[in-house]
Amino acid sequence: MFSDFPHTLRRYGIDADVRVILDMYRTMESGLVTNLGSLFDVCQHLICKSRREIAPYTLAFWEYFLGIDTTNYNTIDDAIRNSPAFEHWLSQKLETGQIAGEIDFNELIDRFLNETLHSDLQSNIQKELDARKHLDQDNPDLLDKDRQGTPGIPRPADTMVDYSRISLDELMERMKSVMDKQKTFHSGGGHWIGSHGYSPYGHSGSGLNGIRLGGPAHAGSARKVLGDPSFYPVDLDAPITDDNMDAAIQALKNLQDMHPDRKLDVKRTVEETGRNAGIVLPHFLREQQDRTQVILLLDNGGNSMWVHARKVQMLFAKIKRRFPQDLKTFYFHNAIYDQVYEDEARRKPVTLRKVMENSPDYRVFIVGDSYMGPHEMLSPYGSIEFREESSTPALENLKTLHEHFPYLVWINPTPKQFWNRTVAPYIQQEIHMEPLTINGILESAKFMNQIKHF
Repeated sequence: MFSDFPHTLRRYGIDADVRVILDMYRTMESGLVTNLGSLFDVCQHLICKSRREIAPYTLAFWEYFLGIDTTNYNTIDDAIRNSPAFEHWLSQKLETGQIAGEIDFNELIDRFLNETLHSDLQSNIQKELDARKHLDQDNPDLLDKDRQGTPGIPRPADTMVDYSRISLDELMERMKSVMDKQKTFHSGGGHWIGSHGYSPYGHSGSGLNGIRLGGPAHAGSARKVLGDPSFYPVDLDAPITDDNMDAAIQALKNLQDMHPDRKLDVKRTVEETGRNAGIVLPHFLREQQDRTQVILLLDNGGNSMWVHARKVQMLFAKIKRRFPQDLKTFYFHNAIYDQVYEDEARRKPVTLRKVMENSPDYRVFIVGDSYMGPHEMLSPYGSIEFREESSTPALENLKTLHEHFPYLVWINPTPKQFWNRTVAPYIQQEIHMEPLTINGILESAKFMNQIKHF
């Protein structure tokens, strides 16, 4: 059944032999593998010796078990879309009426992978606790302790609890009591609101039929989902990390569509009025559904800023469907002079004048730590890079940008208490500045939504 799988793995640069096959069979005989998703998880644990091998392993698994050959297509999405497995899955969904209306292939590809590779491995190896007994033994008034140090990688719980027989009212009351005592983010365990545990509230854990908040679905069994970032038991002033990324996404969703009004499709309205014997039936432009447009200007110069730039890219990539019309990303180093760049390596320049040909309605986020010499921001020819030298001081360019883009905020990953040690005070003379935290994203959205642009 799996005899050729090692050959496929080797073509993707992963060493594998017959011992992998024997280990796979032993795991299946133990009853842990019950679907394709759990087989994917088991094989990953058996085969991947480092995180670098996860990506090639995934492509090899897709090719062998799903017939998705990524070598013949420019993008992975194209390979999945043209695979027999996806076509068969899509035809079944269409025949049964589970998919109707306009088809969004990006969303369908995500759904196909989620359903096809949904794993029940964790539930197969977990012991199930009685929900009533667990709650009776758990003290909802337990006091939290300040976390010491940086939280580590979350470990999946080895315990599962099904809360389906506990009323939602009881779970909500208990959660409010826990939230009042909770000071920091928690991962694992059965009491706090957090991730990867078995409490009835949180995300990515093994507490079934509870309340999901602060992150993505895991078992897909939540009876209630809360999406208010201020409700999350996380430090809203802490730097954005993988742990609180989903809360930051919810904060970013507070950006309002700057075109809430719908525009009349005059041509279609006139044509339909003529066909309907003079009865006016107005038609509106469909593209007005959500036209929020965003420009990201990321300082990715130096090792310190690279980490922050990647986090911001991840944040906006995860919410890209919130900005379906337009999301444009440019790069710079330290300060913005006469040009920015389309690529991360900063080899493809775009003039600032070209950037400002975009509509003033764009929401513009500049992300930079403002760590530079004052001359780099204030002086003509102040750039430390020869190719960036300009007779116009960078601060003047910021002023010009702000005059064109009124919806503009500088997001600063440097902790706020250290801003006075940088050129941040000069930048704040021209641009509203917020820290790179959940609260900072919330305040940025609030600031932009308050601006009246005429």
